[in-house]
Amino acid sequence: MARYLSVIVVPHDEGQTRNFRLSYRLLYTLGIVLVVGVVAQVAFMVTYGRILLAAERATVLGVENRRLRHQVAQIDSLKMELLRAQALAIQIKQMLGADLTRDDSLLVASWSPTGTAPASLADETEAVDAPEQRNLLGALPSLWPVRGYVTREFYVTGGENNTRWHPGIDIAADKDTPVVAAADGVVDLAGWDDTYGWMVRIDHGYAIHTLYGHNARNLVKVGDRVTRGQTIALLGSTGKSTAPHLHFEVRRNGVPVNPRDYLLR
Repeated sequence: MARYLSVIVVPHDEGQTRNFRLSYRLLYTLGIVLVVGVVAQVAFMVTYGRILLAAERATVLGVENRRLRHQVAQIDSLKMELLRAQALAIQIKQMLGADLTRDDSLLVASWSPTGTAPASLADETEAVDAPEQRNLLGALPSLWPVRGYVTREFYVTGGENNTRWHPGIDIAADKDTPVVAAADGVVDLAGWDDTYGWMVRIDHGYAIHTLYGHNARNLVKVGDRVTRGQTIALLGSTGKSTAPHLHFEVRRNGVPVNPRDYLLR
């Protein structure tokens, strides 16, 4: 026999009294639905709160990650500047005929292409390989490829889409002025380029390349080994050029760097 619960509604005015009969089964069902709804709401609030906390933490971690990457980039930049300063000091000593100290020799050895010092350094009393010193010093593009006036400076801010993009320096001089190699190396490109006209690129090792553009004539070919100061081309105005000048680039690991950071003043 079904069990019911009667609910009598008695109005305070002269309205008709109403009697509602509800089965216990319906009341149980409504109660269960209410409990489930409350539990679901609580679970949703707890889960959503956790998601909000995780999202906030991810945002904080993202900001911290960007800050750390910026600091690492600054440290790498400072390391490169220190390396250039040390290399310049060693090169000046070499040019002046001064003897390199053992610290200089150890530093040069650490710049070897393998990224490690020679095995002989395990014995601190053993001398560092002198040819390796000369190779590194010879690879630094420190010699001005032509003497003239710099008419346009290095500018790479904003990337290649920036109209001011200029991954080298322009040096103006008389047509047919000899263009010399800034450092020892091997010619890995020599030919025509729609932008640079007749151009030469030299691989100096140690991930360093130099490029010489707008030449009137190239005097070297691919595969030629050249030395610092050797004439490799004659200055011209070929390619996209409006007047005789040399476009000179220095790239390290394929990335253009300011040639003035390497050239001796």
